[in-house]
Amino acid sequence: MKTSKNFVAILRRDVSFVWHAVIAVVFIGFASLAVGAAILDLLALRY
Repeated sequence: MKTSKNFVAILRRDVSFVWHAVIAVVFIGFASLAVGAAILDLLALRY
């Protein structure tokens, strides 16, 4: 029983890590899109 609880705890920790990594990747993706759009707007205003 103790091994099963240990396995569940490890699995829960791994799932939590993957979930936070996915959230971080999505956030970084949106931030890079916003920066790219701002750069394109600046270039469009310049020319």
